[in-house]
Amino acid sequence: MTTDGMVDITGTLAGLFGTDEATPTGSTMLDVARDIRANPRTVDCRDGRALGYADCGDPDGDPLVVFHGFPNSRVFGALLDASARERGLRIIAPERPGLGVSDPLPDRTVADWTDDVADLADALDLGSFPVLGISGGGPYAAACAARLPRTERTGIVCGLAPLESVDLDDRLPFLTAKYARPLATLSLWSDGRTARWNPEEYLASRAETAADVDAERWSGEIGWTLLESGREATTRHGYGPLAQELAVFADDWGFDLGSIDVPTYLWYGKADRIVPLSMGLHYTDRIPTAEAHVYPNQGHLSIVEENEAAILDAVTGA
Repeated sequence: MTTDGMVDITGTLAGLFGTDEATPTGSTMLDVARDIRANPRTVDCRDGRALGYADCGDPDGDPLVVFHGFPNSRVFGALLDASARERGLRIIAPERPGLGVSDPLPDRTVADWTDDVADLADALDLGSFPVLGISGGGPYAAACAARLPRTERTGIVCGLAPLESVDLDDRLPFLTAKYARPLATLSLWSDGRTARWNPEEYLASRAETAADVDAERWSGEIGWTLLESGREATTRHGYGPLAQELAVFADDWGFDLGSIDVPTYLWYGKADRIVPLSMGLHYTDRIPTAEAHVYPNQGHLSIVEENEAAILDAVTGA
């Protein structure tokens, strides 16, 4: 991802597909991630597609539906497992169509995601619940706030916003995926193949280009868990669905941010070199119920980790 703030599909996704042999052992977070990978869960959507999801945290706790970042999978839920257990929260982390064990859905929009979440909630016998979208999951959390009545509260952390919130240079990766899908897919495949052989070097490079406050996180437990999550994303359906995910963000999202009337909490770091602050400001200006928290010295990973307790408490109404 570029140091100016947005996704660079030609060079930043590679390290998310490294080999298991290189991954350090003995980490609780990684153990949870590997268990999620090894024991996939699915439900059937109304159109017959399988939807993959993780179920972690406190199995008897109140549900929090978490939408993973890009390029990730249901394994992303492992990042919140420990904090959720401490708070008596059950983390349910579905993965978008074509990623992990979820079946693809051609020509989908951001708004279509709400049907999948409703089907998941029905299958798991959930009533109403809060949702939390992180990074690439942010648009999907906004969609639920706007279109899914059972959504109680919404959190968006360093989340992507509509492309009108950034300049043309920052829109190009998404537009490339929309108008030159084979090129985007090839770039993603090439990056993944290259980094498979040396994930340690990739994480070191991510640390070098990240905000200073995020550097150790990329080379530590969080970085390795993200590697595990990204590895799972392409296991069954390849790289095409990742390119589609980028293209979806470049299309009309299918709902109006101004229609959101549930409490919506935003967290952004000004030092974030992956998602620019202008995206958070866009949400703040257009969501009537938005409550924004902006931190000048936090980046893409630190905004989550350093505010994890406050995020979970706010979104769940604790």
